[in-house]
Amino acid sequence: MRKFEFKRKTSTETQRQFNLAQTIEKYLDTKRLEKRSERTVKTYEQTLRHFEGFCKERSLTGAENDCFTDYVRYMTFEKTKWDDHPTSISTTVGISARSVNNIIRVTRIFYNWSITRKLIGHNPAMAVGYQTEEESAFEVFTDDEIRALLNAPNQRTYTGLRDYVMMVLLVDCGLRVGELTALTRGDVDLPYRQIALRAETTKGRKARIIPFSPTTAEALRGLLDYIGIDDDADDEFIFLTQYGERYYGDTFAKMLKNYAARSVVRIKARVSPHTFRHYFAVKFLRNGGDPFALMKILGHADISMTQKYVRYAKGEVKEIHDKASPIESLMPARNKRKGSVKFR
Repeated sequence: MRKFEFKRKTSTETQRQFNLAQTIEKYLDTKRLEKRSERTVKTYEQTLRHFEGFCKERSLTGAENDCFTDYVRYMTFEKTKWDDHPTSISTTVGISARSVNNIIRVTRIFYNWSITRKLIGHNPAMAVGYQTEEESAFEVFTDDEIRALLNAPNQRTYTGLRDYVMMVLLVDCGLRVGELTALTRGDVDLPYRQIALRAETTKGRKARIIPFSPTTAEALRGLLDYIGIDDDADDEFIFLTQYGERYYGDTFAKMLKNYAARSVVRIKARVSPHTFRHYFAVKFLRNGGDPFALMKILGHADISMTQKYVRYAKGEVKEIHDKASPIESLMPARNKRKGSVKFR
């Protein structure tokens, strides 16, 4: 009996049928339907639309085997950093390995989704491996810089008091600025001194409990009394503009730079809300805090994300050991004279 062979669509036919722009739109609609956060969907859209623009400029469909490889090569070795941001000027060529890896991850997931919907037969993003990332450096405020920033706002005014309390919370709790500005009266429990971060306000979409100190409780109570928010007004935002509207992180970040500019101490670290988070993490560990407790407070998915702070804090381990050495505490003080050691 004669065997029949069924013709399969060639890769060229698949490429012609694959519509990258329409597929991206369908994918984003799916993510919105899955209730992914607005920030996550925006990241997907920016990443995929940029890739779409690259393909369009080169008459590519997005289904070619090497289209994504060419894109990663372009982003790594040819693209001028910030060239698509009119207000940011840079001559740096190529984006960081971390940024490239984020692009690879997002695009792989997109193509895998397209395969499950039978919109494409293969995943072009699988042809590229992840790049090796250098451990990212971060800046940390000194204690003097923190004191200078805390002293900068005029606490006799509402805006000054508000910004002071926000800085106190950042120093004491290590919140992300988006979590901070989203706080409502119902999130804060003053008697038990803890904040209940709602899942919809956190980066990882997971709720968590953050303790705070008596000093922070006192500062918060002073602000709440000043603006007159009732304790049972659970849905009222705590941090407001002088016009009674919600106060957002980008405006707060600008105010921090203003405070730094008129500070009596020259602040060398990058002045941003996230630098406060770095300061909190390092200071927490230096004061004896547990890394796993820090991981939970910061909302990290696993301990590996917290390790950078552990490594940074251990940079002072020799100095700490010199101060805390058991044997040194038992021995009398020593003076070095002419190469010899004398006890007294």
